[in-house]
Amino acid sequence: MNRALKFAKLDFTTIKPYLSLKNMLIFLFVFAFIGYSSGNPSTMIGMMMMYATLYVSYPFAVGDKNGIDTLYCTLPISKKDVVIGRYIFSLLLNLIVGAIAFIASALLMTTRGGFNGQETFMVVLLCVALFTTVQAIQLPIYFKLGYAKAKLLAYIPFIAFPAIIVMISAYLGEKNMMRYLESIFSQIQANIFITALIAAVIWGLVMGVSGMLSYRFYRKREI
Repeated sequence: MNRALKFAKLDFTTIKPYLSLKNMLIFLFVFAFIGYSSGNPSTMIGMMMMYATLYVSYPFAVGDKNGIDTLYCTLPISKKDVVIGRYIFSLLLNLIVGAIAFIASALLMTTRGGFNGQETFMVVLLCVALFTTVQAIQLPIYFKLGYAKAKLLAYIPFIAFPAIIVMISAYLGEKNMMRYLESIFSQIQANIFITALIAAVIWGLVMGVSGMLSYRFYRKREI
């Protein structure tokens, strides 16, 4: 585990040149402007988590470009450590961006006099769960094919999820869809603890299966 943590730290070092203060401030300003204009922090939080998802792929891109994966083979780092380390890196990156999104939302919505800490925290938590699930689909693809071959396939979830929602909405009808969603939200609110527990178990299983697939693909991949 110690080596996996060191590898996660190495991934943060790898993306550091792309995380300049200037770039981060520009993106934060744009996201904050959109959130302030809409009066809804959910938009800003979602965009920031999308931003984090893009950065999850950067170590793969840098590895392909500079042949770093070949270097890993010469170091006392097992492929298992590489996979675990990259999942730790991805999770930590999402949690860091989620925390920044929460703080930015608090500052932004306080100026409008409408900040709801509990609601914003739930939105951040939901976004972290959603985007890490998307990344759980992407990571095995990156480990199997490498960034150059996988970069188009890895964005299929971003197209598939909205497409599925649109198809379901078209099938049920807009009014039925809204009633169905309201019914789901009511059930969630009435059974919040059980819902959270089930969601956590499902998320853990998804991440576990994703990690096993990533390790299997990376172990068999010729570098």
